[in-house]
Amino acid sequence: MQINPLLNSLTVYNSNTSVTPYNKMDQASFLDYMKQATESGSNSELIGIEEISKAYSVGKPDALSFADAFIRYDVTTHVGKADITDSNWQRNDFPIWKYFEKGASADCLNEWKPSGPNPPQSDPRVQRGLSSIGPGKMSVIIPDALQKKMDADPEYAKEIMRKVQKWKTDYDNWDNATALSLGMNVAEHQASKNYLINLDEEGNVKQYAVSGGGGSIKGPSKEEQRRFEEEQKAKREKQMKQERENREYSRRIAEQRRIFEQESLRIQSMELLLQDQIQKGSEIQGLYNMPV
Repeated sequence: MQINPLLNSLTVYNSNTSVTPYNKMDQASFLDYMKQATESGSNSELIGIEEISKAYSVGKPDALSFADAFIRYDVTTHVGKADITDSNWQRNDFPIWKYFEKGASADCLNEWKPSGPNPPQSDPRVQRGLSSIGPGKMSVIIPDALQKKMDADPEYAKEIMRKVQKWKTDYDNWDNATALSLGMNVAEHQASKNYLINLDEEGNVKQYAVSGGGGSIKGPSKEEQRRFEEEQKAKREKQMKQERENREYSRRIAEQRRIFEQESLRIQSMELLLQDQIQKGSEIQGLYNMPV
């Protein structure tokens, strides 16, 4: 694929050995960091990455189809059910390239079974399969129910297009920043990629595989996603527990202060009453001592 003049002007290199190690950050953490950095304008290299990523995810206004939503790609859609286990999807030899072949169906690999241990990504057969896809291609698997809803409601279809465009932009921002950390030319890396996207019935990306000049990335698996969600839940619960403990501590301190203040007022009242009684007692004693 040719890189147009716009992208030539946005080419980003890693020319600084002290560059932030984006490849050490998970996607969620990186996107939070990127949002803050780009909004503040404090990181020019991330602004360049964001522009490159968006350039490859901007389609026709109000796109109703994936071909119009991703005009920079040769898009193929398959309507049906790709029922692939996460364990199979994660294997290097799972032949994702089949989905890019003409006439392929959504269920063409539903019966695929692995043979032997998972080969390395450098395996010649794996490399031949990935190389057969070529850059600039996208294959989207759409469940029947989702396609029916999009056909019946154009506004819903537009919403799904925007959702997948955002997913791709977020993914590319993280992936391109990782490429930068590894010393790669970001624009060339972006241009080399192809995408396989398997959607669920709500239009969310259920499974994906991206391959190109930097190799192939698949995931996350349901187990990895489950562990991540559990970790996030544990962090939230720990934070909520700490907040509850802080509120309870503040409540106890406030209660102790209230009791102390009440006791101080009680003691002051007793002292005033005692002083009043002493004063009255002195006045009565003075009457007794008056001459008759």
